[in-house]
Amino acid sequence: MSVSSISCMYSVRRLVGNVLRLLIVFPLMNTWLTVVAYSDHRNRKIDSMETVLCDKQLSWKDQLKAHSELMWGYLQTNGEKSVYHAKEILRLTEGVAGEGIATRQNAFRILGQHAYAVCLYDSALHCYQRSLEMAQQAEKSGLYKQSDIDDIYSALYGTMGNLYNIQGMTTIAMDYYFKALPIFERNNWQESISTLFYNIGEMYLEMGNNAEARKAYQKSLNAALKTGDSLILVNPRHGLATVLLNEGKPHEALREERESMKYLLSHPTEESFGLMNAYVMLAHIYWEGLNDMQTAQQMMDAALKISNGMDETPDLSDAYSTQAALCLNRREWQNAIDWCLRSLDVNDQDPHHNIVVYKLLAEAYSYQGKAEESTQYLKLLHNTMEEMANQRHQSALSEMQIRYETQQKEAKIAQMRERVRLMWWIDALVLFVFVLIFIAFWRISKQRRRTLAIQSKLKGEREERQRLAHDLHDRVGSMLTAMRLTLEQDKKEDTLEMLSQTSTELRKVAHHLMPESLSRKGLHVALSDYCSVLPDVTFHYFGEPHRLSEEIEVLCYSMIHELINNALRHASATRIQVQLMYESDCISAIVADNGKGFDVNAPHQGIGLSNIRQRIAIHNGRLSVTSSPGGGSEVHFEIPLDKTNQK
Repeated sequence: MSVSSISCMYSVRRLVGNVLRLLIVFPLMNTWLTVVAYSDHRNRKIDSMETVLCDKQLSWKDQLKAHSELMWGYLQTNGEKSVYHAKEILRLTEGVAGEGIATRQNAFRILGQHAYAVCLYDSALHCYQRSLEMAQQAEKSGLYKQSDIDDIYSALYGTMGNLYNIQGMTTIAMDYYFKALPIFERNNWQESISTLFYNIGEMYLEMGNNAEARKAYQKSLNAALKTGDSLILVNPRHGLATVLLNEGKPHEALREERESMKYLLSHPTEESFGLMNAYVMLAHIYWEGLNDMQTAQQMMDAALKISNGMDETPDLSDAYSTQAALCLNRREWQNAIDWCLRSLDVNDQDPHHNIVVYKLLAEAYSYQGKAEESTQYLKLLHNTMEEMANQRHQSALSEMQIRYETQQKEAKIAQMRERVRLMWWIDALVLFVFVLIFIAFWRISKQRRRTLAIQSKLKGEREERQRLAHDLHDRVGSMLTAMRLTLEQDKKEDTLEMLSQTSTELRKVAHHLMPESLSRKGLHVALSDYCSVLPDVTFHYFGEPHRLSEEIEVLCYSMIHELINNALRHASATRIQVQLMYESDCISAIVADNGKGFDVNAPHQGIGLSNIRQRIAIHNGRLSVTSSPGGGSEVHFEIPLDKTNQK
């Protein structure tokens, strides 16, 4: 048999066999994350806790603690008892929140590990998923430190990754490994980072992707170097050696494997299995890479010497099958057959291993001329490969289904989150609208009260003007008339003249306070009468005059009266123009003068102008003032009209 054919045959074995080495390196039911990153539960005080549980008066909290200690304590020594205490924890914590969440999560995790150990993968997955639900509840409760939550999540992600990995669902396994990675990086758990990337490298190696496997092993090695722990360096260097040999770089592979052996050689007793595997790897390098069969056999002799002190377990199958291949290469047909059968005796459950051994046996019997035996193993080889193909097909279908279900769940969760977020936005919007409505009603109510107060004030002023005008005209005027008639009889000319002037001025004042023409003939007539007696004031009106409500007419008259009065008294104006415009939907006026003007941007513009602005605002009118120091002034106001303020 040629070296190249054996090399090709064993390259297949290497690609599919390294995952099993990973499971051997981490013996605690493949839960490498808990082994590497977290506390060791093997030294818990089992006997004392059993005694504690005998106390019938034990509190719920103490019972929970005792069962938890025993669950972890029996984990490696008595699986049945560990499962019993895990189930007791589930019974005690049924429907309990708070402190019981984390303990309940641990119980589901332990049950998952035991199911995993006996290959009940569906049960293991169910337990891990329940454990993950408990972890999420623990995180939401806010009762636990973030480091404790990280502990829980990383262990679960790692074990679930291993669970999918061993079933051939590498994509899902990779997803869970990468979920654990950010937690490791956040907590700077370099040992766990190294182990994670080593696992990823093993998966890529099994898929035949040497480039990605090399990257993963290198990341594993970089993290391992940061720990300063020689033991952690062994696995990534061993993985790199495998990749380098596959890439046709035997000298580099030899250097990496020798580096990995430094720690193993210094601890031959504790690391006997790792040392045996390292010698087997060196045999492959010398045989397949360097074509040095003599040194390769020396390496295998060293490996088999170590195996002589071990129990006959599946862990030895790789060494036995490698020795069989070397014998076949030397044409030692019967020795090759003996080593193959011995390899099958210790491990006939691994289909990857069986394919290699069946092929060796078929070739060895063929060279011996035993066609029947050779055909028998060729059939076994064919059947095993078919079973593996079917299994991979089923795994691929299961992986697709799981990924689909996961996507559906994630989509549903995202939809629920979006719905919750939308409800929050709707609630916030409704609250905001209610606040706006409340503010609007409050401002409208405040404005209404203010308007009513000003209208009441204006109405009072208007009524007071009317009363004063009537009193001055009727009572005081009649008294002055009587006095004038009496004085006429006495022929006191000076006194009569003064009294006549006083009576005239009094009538003017009464007229200006509330002119009779305003109530009888309307706004334009009253303004015309008023402006005609003032020598410096001219008045014009435009549009079709029509009567307005008493309130609007009095308002316009009093504002124009005040603007004219201000121009005469304060602006020293010598020419004032008043214009009144009637329109169907509004009444407007302009009062312009050539007085000294003022700064319209000044903070204080006088009480009179402020009162005018306030009165116009009540009726939703507009006021504009144009003026500048020395340039005169022009005031324009406009008041909208509706059916309520027109006659």
